[in-house]
Amino acid sequence: MSANYISCACNCQPRAVDWGKNGLVCYGSSNSIAIYDPDLERTGQVLQTLHRHSSQVKVVQWIETNGNTPETEMLSGCREGCVIIWSKTSETFTPSITLSLGDQLTTAHAAYLHKNQEEENKKKGENSSLLICASSFKEIFSVWLRTSPGAVSDKQILDLKGKIPTEARITHLPGSQNIPTIILVMDDATIHLFTWSMPAGDSTALKLNFQLSKQLTGHQDWIQCLDIVHISENESLLASGSQDGTIRLWKILTSSEEKPPEDRVNEFVVDYQQFEVILESILSGHEHWVYAVRWHPPILVNGQWKRPNKLLSSALDKTMIIWEPNSAGIWMETVRLGKVGGNTLGFYGGNFNKDGSSVLAHGYQGTFHMWRFEEKLQRWTPRAAPSGHFSDVSDLHWDPEGRYLITTSLDQTTRVHVPWRISGASEIWHEIARPQIHGYDINCLSVLSPRMFASGAEEKVVRVFEAPEYFQKCLNELEWRNPRSAGDRASVPALGLTNKAIDGQVIDDEVDDDDFRGERLPTEEEIVRYTLWPELEKLYGHGYEIFAMAARHDGKILATSCKSANAEHSSIILWSTKTWGQVQKLSAHRLTVTQMEFSPNDEFLVSVSRDRRWAFYKSLQNADDEGPSYELLVVSPAVNALHTRIIWCCCWSPDSKYFATGSREGKIGVWCVENILNGENPQPVGSLDLQGSSVTALTFHRVILEGNNYVLAIGVEEGRIAVKVINFENGEAKFVNCLELDTSAAHHKTVKRLSFRPKGKEGMVQLASCSSDRAVKIYDFEISKILGEKDE
Repeated sequence: MSANYISCACNCQPRAVDWGKNGLVCYGSSNSIAIYDPDLERTGQVLQTLHRHSSQVKVVQWIETNGNTPETEMLSGCREGCVIIWSKTSETFTPSITLSLGDQLTTAHAAYLHKNQEEENKKKGENSSLLICASSFKEIFSVWLRTSPGAVSDKQILDLKGKIPTEARITHLPGSQNIPTIILVMDDATIHLFTWSMPAGDSTALKLNFQLSKQLTGHQDWIQCLDIVHISENESLLASGSQDGTIRLWKILTSSEEKPPEDRVNEFVVDYQQFEVILESILSGHEHWVYAVRWHPPILVNGQWKRPNKLLSSALDKTMIIWEPNSAGIWMETVRLGKVGGNTLGFYGGNFNKDGSSVLAHGYQGTFHMWRFEEKLQRWTPRAAPSGHFSDVSDLHWDPEGRYLITTSLDQTTRVHVPWRISGASEIWHEIARPQIHGYDINCLSVLSPRMFASGAEEKVVRVFEAPEYFQKCLNELEWRNPRSAGDRASVPALGLTNKAIDGQVIDDEVDDDDFRGERLPTEEEIVRYTLWPELEKLYGHGYEIFAMAARHDGKILATSCKSANAEHSSIILWSTKTWGQVQKLSAHRLTVTQMEFSPNDEFLVSVSRDRRWAFYKSLQNADDEGPSYELLVVSPAVNALHTRIIWCCCWSPDSKYFATGSREGKIGVWCVENILNGENPQPVGSLDLQGSSVTALTFHRVILEGNNYVLAIGVEEGRIAVKVINFENGEAKFVNCLELDTSAAHHKTVKRLSFRPKGKEGMVQLASCSSDRAVKIYDFEISKILGEKDE
């Protein structure tokens, strides 16, 4: 099994993204790290997620190699103070060192030692010694030294005199001695240089001994970012960005001149070597806090590596600026990227790619913004970037034909994901529409037809949306790259919650034809501005927040439920999609109905609830114009019941003969419809106990495999996903293990919903999942392998 598609947003942290010389972007997404290849198949794709942290990832960084070789190691740090060094293996990255700070992390950084020993280390076939540092809110600043793979040989804790570090960089001072230096930014807007006089000899016997050598002042507010570049052997340039909206450039150089004492205020001495710090320039161009500064990476010019004298900065004013010195040596703004206006916060960070031809910014709601410099046009143009929900993903559904996947989240958005194009045997998926941007957290949705869906949020109203013309045209032609008309869309009025169609009305914003180029993926700005769906109906009837919903496969009936603490509000309301009136209320539960599902033949309905019971309803053969109605046949007994805790989920087998239920205590029950219709006391024909792993999502594969084998996917609270084969022998269900995905391959928080894709690729099963870890994933696995592994 492999992840064909991963959609996840970035954490809202300034140091949560890095773009390496290996061409890969690593970024923190909830408690995991996502690895993204921007150039894969010309559209970019998230390759994998790595999970080892137990809290939100705050810092990720490719550990820069000596010279210009691609990085093979990565640092990550989480909010609780755990720092991990990841080393590259054949297919993935695995933790080689795990360190604990013992308190909440503020920042972390790592860098290799001994640049002048690069060739020697290459001969040994190993990386240089590694310095790792991390700081906390309790004035703890720890430095570790790794001299052999997977082991820390020394540790030092610096005394910061009651100050809290907000940013750190490990580097080397200019000069032939390559003196290791930690540049620390404190909460009083000062910069401290801690240097280490390394003794000559065996590096394995090194003892850390960093001492404060110099303090720099000048910024008027907290400093949020640092970056340093070595201009020559005897000169380095340090950039610092602050909440005062300015960037300061400090030149650090070796000094051999004898000066009078009054001129030595900017000098310091390490190992009998004199150094001088000069304020080179103050750059004022941003109108808000500066959150990132990055120097241009080296590029290959006529066979030699040269570093252009360019600095990239990004800030909360939603702009990125590239600075360059002019012919007189004065630093000037040469490029400004981003947007003006709006009511959203700006950029939390910015990065160059390995040759400086593209830039990447990440924003407040986990969004990415990328631009590429087009040589032919001689200008910067937007390019596609990864996207995803920035809060718990609560529900997902496939189009009835499997042409697109729609997801919704507590981030108050609903998103449409499509196979943007086919590349060989694989599909390249991407988000192309955001039908609903709401003012309430959205709990559930249901697809009523290929062009219509309903959603329920933390409000008492059920909202129904219908696709605009451009989407219907794309759906019919299965060509998602059709440029769409700017007038064919919806908008949300100021202070409103309802999407209103604006087709034929005057549009108050100018639309550049280039905004709708069909050959490239839509950018974040285009998705937000142009892809809302008009709202068709509002359904009123529930007394509390909508919690769950399900639709008949023929689209005639929508069933909804709300949060409830009593029997009165625990009723399921059935709505006619023809008249949008209430068909009936089904009362069987005493607490919140957590999930409902109609059988594939639409004859039955099953609901499960917090009251630890499930209810079974049968369709009445009536010819009412409002739509078919249902009657309650059975409610599971409370005495000697299989489930003794909340039942979270239920699902139907593809032949409508069986349904399965899953509960908090980790039990899965399979129930036979024939036994229930015969009036027998409800007893499961098969059960499985996952030993305390709360079962939160279940789904049957839509095809019965050879040998009367049913495929059941199971999602649990810890984030793992298991696929099992169920075989019915003598009326009894037998579970056979097939495969299981761990928290890196699957999710690391509660799996909220699973669904097999209808009418997928020949011989291939595709499973979609969503989770509280904010990720949406689509997995591919072959049917033959399921049967083969089962037989083993």
